[in-house]
This record gives sequence, structure tokens and C-alpha cells, in this order.
Amino acid sequence: MNPHMLDIALPGNPNLKLQEVAPDSDDHSTAHEKNTSFEMIAEDGQVVGYVKTWHESDGYSGYVQFDSEGNVLDWKVLRDRQ
Repeated sequence: MNPHMLDIALPGNPNLKLQEVAPDSDDHSTAHEKNTSFEMIAEDGQVVGYVKTWHESDGYSGYVQFDSEGNVLDWKVLRDRQ
């Protein structure tokens, strides 16, 4: 995933950290797609949300940010300049 996309996905709170979540062993993503999930961790170690990112071979990438209950807070889809 493009690090710039993660900068966009993080809220303006520097006290939150992203921790990558290991993919499921039954994940059937194709080799040309890169999907990554992260937990948003507060200073006290509590999970306060999630970010799911993707980058596809056709140049599209994006993220969805969720709160701790799974409600969508923000999302964005971008296309790489070619």
C-alpha cells in the first residue's frame, strides 16, 4: 500500500498508531491485488478503529476507515497517474 494513502487515511490525531493485521490464511486475493488491514490503536493500547486498504493492478487504490463498532467513518478511492 502506498504510504501516502495511509497518511490520508489516518485522522489528524498523532496519538493513534496503525498496527497491521495479519491476513486470514484463507484469503484468496489474487497476486495483482494488495489488500492490507490495520487496527487503529490509542495511546492506552485500546483498539479504537480499523483501516482497510487496497491497491489493484489497474492503478486504483483506496481505503475505508471504520470505528471500533464497524461503522464507516471515511473512505477514498484514487487512481495512479500514468
